[in-house]
Amino acid sequence: MKPAPVLPTLVTSDTPEAIETSSFNAFPAGRPSLNPSSGQESPNRPGSAHGVRIRPSTPQRRESSVAVPMSPGRSSFVGTVHDPDSFVPPMGQVDKLWHWWNKFSSFWISSTFLILVVMWATAARLIAVIPKWFKGTKPHVYAWDENAKHWEKENVVKDIAYYARHCGYDIKDETVETQDGYFLRMHRVINPRHRPGPDGRGGFPVLILHGLFQSSGSFVTSEERSLAFWLSEHGGYQVFLGNNRAVFGMGHRHLSRKDPRFWDWTIRELAMYDLPALVEWVCLATGYDKIGFIGHSQGNGVAFLSLSLGHRPELGEKLSCFIALAPAVFAGPLTHGFPFTVLNKVKWKSWQRIFGVLDYIPLMRYSYDYVPPLVFSTMGYTMFAFLFEWTDTNWLKRRKNKMFRFTPTPVSSASIFWWCGEGGFADRQCTMDVDLPQWWDERFPPLAIYYGGNDYLVAAEPLLERLATKEKHVKVIRAERVPLSEHCDFYWAADAVEWCFSSFIEDIEKTRPKTETLVPDLKDD
Repeated sequence: MKPAPVLPTLVTSDTPEAIETSSFNAFPAGRPSLNPSSGQESPNRPGSAHGVRIRPSTPQRRESSVAVPMSPGRSSFVGTVHDPDSFVPPMGQVDKLWHWWNKFSSFWISSTFLILVVMWATAARLIAVIPKWFKGTKPHVYAWDENAKHWEKENVVKDIAYYARHCGYDIKDETVETQDGYFLRMHRVINPRHRPGPDGRGGFPVLILHGLFQSSGSFVTSEERSLAFWLSEHGGYQVFLGNNRAVFGMGHRHLSRKDPRFWDWTIRELAMYDLPALVEWVCLATGYDKIGFIGHSQGNGVAFLSLSLGHRPELGEKLSCFIALAPAVFAGPLTHGFPFTVLNKVKWKSWQRIFGVLDYIPLMRYSYDYVPPLVFSTMGYTMFAFLFEWTDTNWLKRRKNKMFRFTPTPVSSASIFWWCGEGGFADRQCTMDVDLPQWWDERFPPLAIYYGGNDYLVAAEPLLERLATKEKHVKVIRAERVPLSEHCDFYWAADAVEWCFSSFIEDIEKTRPKTETLVPDLKDD
């Protein structure tokens, strides 16, 4: 068996040390360091410019809106820098006491917040659905769903491999280590009908990355029409399902999951470390120099940021194409309403008292572990439909319980603060600095964008406008609006196959290297 590849140490002009010195225009000058155990501000000490902290002061725009020429090291990100190599001494007794109290109090405050949101969402949901109950609307029957009774007998479990085996595939668990010491879970789809090509390699590799609060499980719960299985079967691809840090209980080389420093990350670290590690691992494991990449929501937001100047633009040389589903670069109109308009006024000091400095609302994690699947999926769906306005209108209802076995997943409190808190994504309305004249260079891979006509969480039009007017180096091979699609429907909708799966294969095939066109033979069923 081929051993798991070992990632080389990246030594480039885009290393964390170089970025710390080159991204000054994106960060407030003289930002304070924070004690990593308590989160309290402390004066900057000589020689501690890279001190690890739970979050520095709220990210801010540059004061001037005048466009400044881009330099090679200039960062497009408006946020905080994380240095993985500089840790402070162990917590003292006072810090431990503060941390215990913060963990205890924030758990109850955040749990109360979650319960109130679920109650409010449930009330709103009942008002909307009760009239439909009296009408007696019948569920839609799909012509291709002749095995409905078979799938209704499928168990609702947390095991991705279980769903794969029920569809004639298997899943292999792989472990990827990032440059800053986090272990990531990679799920590799095993198709028993695939055969190696004449050169000994398998089919062309495709990496898929999930969105916020989700995981690789999102791509395997639609039975044989799941995105992961469909690409493997109909495209002949080697399919890899990536996961961000902290998902599936994965840990760190040195840090415990109970350590606040373990949770000291936002989308910036995902872009700097997680995505490059996943891509490099797939390249080494398959023997291909380039791979296809599909990202949904935050999954593509991470890639857009990673490929930008001042981050990891060289990553584009390893991607044959970049397929962005519900591109998370510009905020949609939903962020102008509740609860975003409340959360974006919360400063970090208050945020950590409410939501803590570990994972965001731990009650969700406990509920996931101990609440029965039907109850959990009902509560989870009600909450997310209320907050993000993605509904089950286009889903097969029997799949909902399975979907919510992998949603929500643990996310750092600091990360949600970056998305929703003061100065965050919902406040700025963009993941990157809109004042910069250029985000990406000629290394950016061919780009395909799919966006939903009923998606109110993110906005594709401003991105398309910027690509047309400022990002001359980016080749857009497709910009497709799917009229009926909501935010997650590109892989969860019952009609997702007909809407866009064939187009995904077209995008991959037209951009993959011409010398790498070998596709494994498939046995006859």
